[in-house]
Amino acid sequence: MLPQEEVPAEVTPVKKKGRKKDKKADKKRKRIERKKQKQRDELLRELKLSDITLRKHEKEWRQLLIDIELPHIRDELEFAWHNFELVIDNKDFAISLLMDELKHAEEQYTMNCNNHIEHIDKLLDMYKERIEELQRDYNKEITKLEIETETDVNELSEIFTEDENYLKTILFMLEMAKKEQKANIRAEYFSRLEEEETKNSQIIQRLRGILETVHSGIEEETDDFLSKYYIQIRDRKKEYDKLRAQDDALQELLSYQLEKIRKMYDYIKRLKQDLIDCEKILGRKLKDLETEYQYFHNSFNVLKLQLQKDQQVDANKMEVLTISHNETMSALQKIKEKGEHILHVAAVCRKLETQEEKIRPFPANYLRPERSNLNSEDENIEILDLFWQRVGQAEASRYAIIEERTFLKKENEILQKKLHEFCQCLQCPAGQTIDNEQLNWPPYIGHISKNVTEAHQEMKKYQLQNYPFGGN
Repeated sequence: MLPQEEVPAEVTPVKKKGRKKDKKADKKRKRIERKKQKQRDELLRELKLSDITLRKHEKEWRQLLIDIELPHIRDELEFAWHNFELVIDNKDFAISLLMDELKHAEEQYTMNCNNHIEHIDKLLDMYKERIEELQRDYNKEITKLEIETETDVNELSEIFTEDENYLKTILFMLEMAKKEQKANIRAEYFSRLEEEETKNSQIIQRLRGILETVHSGIEEETDDFLSKYYIQIRDRKKEYDKLRAQDDALQELLSYQLEKIRKMYDYIKRLKQDLIDCEKILGRKLKDLETEYQYFHNSFNVLKLQLQKDQQVDANKMEVLTISHNETMSALQKIKEKGEHILHVAAVCRKLETQEEKIRPFPANYLRPERSNLNSEDENIEILDLFWQRVGQAEASRYAIIEERTFLKKENEILQKKLHEFCQCLQCPAGQTIDNEQLNWPPYIGHISKNVTEAHQEMKKYQLQNYPFGGN
């Protein structure tokens, strides 16, 4: 045997029944919701029609108020217009006076400006003449100075040439004397040198070697020392320049740091003062914020309680509104049924109309071609007015027909009694209705109304159909 498959948990009969119940409940809820939505739509349509009627009456009332207030507004507007024209005339007169004063001021300004321009032109001419005179004097002085400088230069050049010649002669004489003295000294020196050379030749030769060696060593040491000294001096100068630059930089940095420290000290003092002021201000603000927080906290609690109460009131109002809505919908449903019944009765009344009523037109006072431009809602309202007019006419005709029926019943009974008395016929028992075709007696034909229809048979048919109808 094959193993029996296990049914999943979600496909159990209990869950199937639950799903079916849920589906039925959803369908029922949707059906109820559709019905409620339909009722809401009908209620909204009624509200819309009421808004349209309200707007219509507001429009008529506004037009009435405008018609009442318009003459008064026209009078006030004419009065305001006359006042405005008076103000405009005064303003034009003031403007004309101001324009005259402005024209006079402009003429005076142009005269002053022309006078000022003439004075400026005269001053410019005087200044130009003065400059030309100064230029001529300047040129004369320059020519005079040029002549004087040329004479001075010529004199100085002559003196210079004379002095130069004198100095040249003196230099030549000195040079000749120097040459003679040099020749004499050289002769004396050579003579003495020849004498001493013999004496000191040997000493000189010995000392020459010693001195040459010592001098060469000293010279080398001196050169080394000088080179090292120059190098050391150059290095020290570089170090000195570097240290001096560093010292200058440090001095500038120290002065800048001292200035900065002074500014920072002042800034710290100012910040401390600002901190003290801010602490005072913030302390007051903190106290204000605490009081404000306490106030808002209390307000929030009050508003929360008020909101809870309002929610409870809204829930109660919603419940009342729901009950009112249900009652309104039931009342509207009854009105709808009554309207349907009225329409049905009106349709039945159409059958009860006589031929004259069928061809009778509507009343002339309800035909308003001048209001044909109204919207569809106003036309519907007018059609309803015509409908109720027709209903009133039908009611009047119905009451007339009922009275005529009672009269005809009484007349029929009288005729039956008379016929029974005259005929004493067993085939015509009391209570049987005699039709107009059977009633062929000339004396009673003139008493029958021309508007008689088969109302008795229609009334019996309506009574069998259980339709409520007024009258006997």
